[in-house]
Amino acid sequence: MRNILAKGGIEFLAVFLGIVLSLWVDDYRESKELDNRLNDDHKKILTEVNANIKNINEIIDANKRHSTAEDSLIEILNENIPYNLDVVVKLIRSASYTPTFFGRTSAYNASISSGRFNASKREDLVDEISLLYEHYLKRLKLNGDLFDARGRDFEKDYAMPFFKARFNQTKIDEPYLKKYFFSKEFHNGLLYLHDFRDPYYNERLNDTHQQLLEVKKSLKKNI
Repeated sequence: MRNILAKGGIEFLAVFLGIVLSLWVDDYRESKELDNRLNDDHKKILTEVNANIKNINEIIDANKRHSTAEDSLIEILNENIPYNLDVVVKLIRSASYTPTFFGRTSAYNASISSGRFNASKREDLVDEISLLYEHYLKRLKLNGDLFDARGRDFEKDYAMPFFKARFNQTKIDEPYLKKYFFSKEFHNGLLYLHDFRDPYYNERLNDTHQQLLEVKKSLKKNI
């Protein structure tokens, strides 16, 4: 009887251990598969981050150029530089441009939608990436929309009188344009645009650029 019970106990223990081992193997396999997919997600996010870095560098450089044009217009308005209509028209055309950055987010969004991103055990990396996409990029997009609106307002409300000269049309009323250029309306309109671009929007660009570099460094260490 004892032998039968002992034999039964051994068989039960063997079955139990087999089940536990099978469950452990399944968990390990699933965990390994999740890690592999997360690693693939991180590679795609790194590719996306690199593309965003290239793009934001171009946007930063463009805004520096247009900000310089605004500085020159302000110097002319303050009579620190002589007025010249041809120069002013070119500078106003440059000031009217408001290059804004809208980053790529498809790789990050795909990882979030799959549920894998937040399942990662690399909490520091998750925090860095989330901060980039959920704070810096969203804040920059919001400010980009506001900046675009100011650019359109400047073009429509203040730069419009210079359109004939910009497009080399005939019968340009040069005395009127000079008087309008030195008016408080145009001066204030230019400052309203310039105040948003430099330093505000440029600072948001630089902040986002720095976070992109931080995420790139963290991803390269963890992939």
